[in-house]
Amino acid sequence: MLFRLSTSAKFLALLLLLAACKKIVDYPDEPVISFVSVSTKDSTDVLDNPVKRVTVTFHLTDGNGDIGLGITDTTGPFNKDSAFYYNLFLQEYKKENGSFTEVPAPDGLRRYRIPNLTPTGQNKTLIADISVTVEYPYSISNPLPFNEFRYEFYVVDRSLNMSNRDTSSVITW
Repeated sequence: MLFRLSTSAKFLALLLLLAACKKIVDYPDEPVISFVSVSTKDSTDVLDNPVKRVTVTFHLTDGNGDIGLGITDTTGPFNKDSAFYYNLFLQEYKKENGSFTEVPAPDGLRRYRIPNLTPTGQNKTLIADISVTVEYPYSISNPLPFNEFRYEFYVVDRSLNMSNRDTSSVITW
C-alpha cells in the first residue's frame, strides 16, 4: 500500500522536524551571574537566639560547567590560605547619609564554597539559580549594625575565571 501525504501533512511534518532541531547555544567558559531576588526572614538560631536571615538568589551560566569545589579540593590554588579556597564572595555595602559605603573586612566580606556543580554527560554547560543565606544575630545588647544595605557579589570557577560582579537590591529592616 502506498501512502500519499497531503500538502498540509507535509508542512506539519516539516515543522515537527525543524522544531526538533534546536540550535546549540555556545556559552562562554567564564561564569556570568545576574541578581534574581533577595528575601529576609525573622528566625532563631540553633540556640533559640533571634536572627535575621537574608537569602540572596542569583542566576549563573558557565559554558564549561567548572563551578564549585569538592571537599578534597584543598591543595594548590584551593588551599586554606589561598584567595581561591572560597568561590562565592558577598561584599556588604551599608547606606550612610544617602550613599552606600563598603563594610570593611572581615565583617563585611562573606565567603562561601559552592559545592561542585559540574553537569554529567557530554554537554557541560551549567545554567542554575544559586541561593545563599546570611544570618545576622541580634539582641538588645547587640543591635543590627545597619538598617539599609546591599550586597555586591561574584563567583570564581575552578579555572580561576572570575564572573562579572552584580549587586542585590536594597535590603531594609
